[in-house]
Amino acid sequence: MNWIQQVEKGLSGLSQASPKELRVLMQGLDLSLSRLEPYISEPHALPYGRTSIVRSEEAEAVLIHLPAGKETFIHDHGDAVGCMFLVQGMLVNRMFRLDPYGYPHQTGEAAVAEHSFFYAPKNQIHQLVNPGESRALSFHIYTPAPAKARTYLRYEEVLDYVI
Repeated sequence: MNWIQQVEKGLSGLSQASPKELRVLMQGLDLSLSRLEPYISEPHALPYGRTSIVRSEEAEAVLIHLPAGKETFIHDHGDAVGCMFLVQGMLVNRMFRLDPYGYPHQTGEAAVAEHSFFYAPKNQIHQLVNPGESRALSFHIYTPAPAKARTYLRYEEVLDYVI
């Protein structure tokens, strides 16, 4: 069985797992840099590279390549929960809450060390930032597959469009 088939087998029948259950699944996969290297994509339409390794309605496994000094959009994952493993580099996970007008305001942040796991609980609004001088690679599993994910603009960013 090849690696993609191992990921597919791990995700099959997985529809409502907790982030910790996803972590156990990920710990059984080879998430080494040499294994993931062929799947790394460069940024195109997004500020990061995103490769969907396996996707079904039940779950999705994704490899994210966030270049040095870049950040993702502020976003959620719809109804999905997720577990991520930082394969290479460093990240900061910024958390947000919406104000009464629907604009995100940062409520905290946590540094993510290389070779550590971090979680995206249901309804979390967050942003990943690469403050390092080299790329960050992270492997993510979501259940169910994110279908209603949203991105958010800060109030100041909306004003830039108006003015």
